Amino acid sequence: ASDVQTPTLAPAEPAPAASGDGVQLQYRTAPPPGYPIAALRAGEQGTVTLRVQVDADGKPAAVSIERSSGSRVLDNAARQQVLRHWRFVPAQVDGRAVPAVGLVPVSFSLPE
Repeated sequence: ASDVQTPTLAPAEPAPAASGDGVQLQYRTAPPPGYPIAALRAGEQGTVTLRVQVDADGKPAAVSIERSSGSRVLDNAARQQVLRHWRFVPAQVDGRAVPAVGLVPVSFSLPE
């Protein structure tokens, strides 16, 4: 059995997601995705930037790949994790929760 170290994943402390609407998206929960075994074995790492459409409740309504990490496996793992498990603080305009769109980076890096 080989010793596989746990890869480090960002964001453990996610950076604020920038929004094209002039609205700042803030993370409520953002658990990092698991490192896909196929990507680990292939030595793949990188950062994928996701475009996340967040509804007025703070749930991702749609997640698309804005800029690929160069690995389809990593891109899809990040996209699925954000869509299924991340939650955001609802964006506010004039004191009302509104849908918003933001760019979210998710990084995968192999242990040194």
